[in-house]
Amino acid sequence: MADSKISALTALTGANVEHLADSLPIEDNSVTTTKKILISELAKALKVHGTEQASTSGTEVDFTGIPAWVKRITVLFKGVSTSGTSPVLIQLGDAGGFENSGYLGTSTNFSASAIVTANFTTGFGIRAGLGAGSTRHGAIVLTMEDASDFTWVASGNVGCSDDTTASITAGSKALSAALTQVRITTVNGSDTFDAGAINILYE
Repeated sequence: MADSKISALTALTGANVEHLADSLPIEDNSVTTTKKILISELAKALKVHGTEQASTSGTEVDFTGIPAWVKRITVLFKGVSTSGTSPVLIQLGDAGGFENSGYLGTSTNFSASAIVTANFTTGFGIRAGLGAGSTRHGAIVLTMEDASDFTWVASGNVGCSDDTTASITAGSKALSAALTQVRITTVNGSDTFDAGAINILYE
């Protein structure tokens, strides 16, 4: 297990810490002893689950307080439903608030009868399950592409358990500062969530 005295580890360099089976020596100054932490345990410690939120009310679900060092966020949908037909939308935010413009990308909906694609500019859109009460499951991965201009890319799949539709989402967005929050809402901003749960995993 990781040493509880370690609050942060900002960089690892050198050939001796490349493999998960390797260990990293840690000097405990309080008792003048040397301890070890497995690289595999360190890797696990850097993958953090958020607190699951019920998507059963309101027009948005927000995850705030995301550390500035995060390079990848996975948004996880479990049985998520809304009251209307507006597509579900993921928006990114920094210290200045959530940004609702400048998104580039598409979401393609696959069903038994048709394939439909739409562009989204106010967030990363998810077209799966456009009917009221559609039940969505899946994951959208947000990955930092360029730290110098805070550019993030999105990709992932969401499918419905109450019908035969699924969607692919992909896009990019440059923020004005480091990402610290993620919002899940709808395109029209007025449809309300009425079932399911949403969580994030960041690393």
